[in-house]
Amino acid sequence: MLDIFILMFFAIIGLVILSYIIYLL
Repeated sequence: MLDIFILMFFAIIGLVILSYIIYLL
């Protein structure tokens, strides 16, 4: 259960970084 929470946490961080990169482009 904790592993799923960590994966979701990193997935959200990845989406934020990806959207930030797209914003810079």
